[in-house]
Amino acid sequence: MKVILTDDVAGTGKAGDVKEVADGYARNYLLPKRLAQPAQPRAEAQIRAQKERQRHRQEAEMVAARSLAAQLSATIVEIAARAGETGKLYGAVVNIDVAEALEAKLGTAVDRRKIEFEPAHEVGEYEAVVKVHTEVEARVRVRVVAA
Repeated sequence: MKVILTDDVAGTGKAGDVKEVADGYARNYLLPKRLAQPAQPRAEAQIRAQKERQRHRQEAEMVAARSLAAQLSATIVEIAARAGETGKLYGAVVNIDVAEALEAKLGTAVDRRKIEFEPAHEVGEYEAVVKVHTEVEARVRVRVVAA
């Protein structure tokens, strides 16, 4: 029987795939659990249109991520922190501070969990890696200065 999977099924395929499966498997497992629907020309056309919309959306997200990464890479963030006379900080500058500084400078919120930054304990220049998208990263220069 030819079916269109509506959900990912281990060992059979991913959502949206058109598969030829055994009649009993389709009747007794896939269809009652709504993991698949019978393959009909109208349903296949809907699935193709849905995949096309999803592909367009992913392309738009990738373009937006690349433009944000370019904007971030061109940015130098300056963070003022309390420091002693030798340049050691009273505390540390961490990824939360970098996220707040980026939001203040660019006006774009960046999730702190997507920023890889080793805590800075001294005044100086550092580099933070921002994961904008699963395939796109941006390197941001961070300048820590004494306040």
